[in-house]
Amino acid sequence: MNKIIEVALTGKFGAEAVKDLIEVIVATPNPEMATEILLGIYEEPIVPEMANANKTLVSTNHWTRTVTYYMEVEVTKHIYIHRGADRSLINIDNYEEFVLPYADNDSVGYSLPTGKMQTVEKETDLTTWLEWYDMSLKQHIVTAKELAV
Repeated sequence: MNKIIEVALTGKFGAEAVKDLIEVIVATPNPEMATEILLGIYEEPIVPEMANANKTLVSTNHWTRTVTYYMEVEVTKHIYIHRGADRSLINIDNYEEFVLPYADNDSVGYSLPTGKMQTVEKETDLTTWLEWYDMSLKQHIVTAKELAV
């Protein structure tokens, strides 16, 4: 472990406790956070409630640096169709006439959009969540030139 951290822990807890503290720190999924908590300097990061219009925060696990969120996705129906089929002709009302058995050598999998939406729970790392949020903000930035139009 970093010598600076060892010195900081020694100053706060005494030399005899440092070995045990370091053992606990490195056993956590987030040693940096554990060290900051022990030293009394940890500040929980601010996590935006929405990464974009489609993703809403459920919870954040700062130890594992993961975010659980809800997302609206379109429900699809997975079918097998002829490899050369024109997919633009297939819809939820007529798909049955295009369906082939799975074992057919000329079949290929196709996810047919149903037009129905469903809320699903997903998980990602905190860094990705914050990147999605930054991208969402950048899409909504209006320049002075655009305002002048």
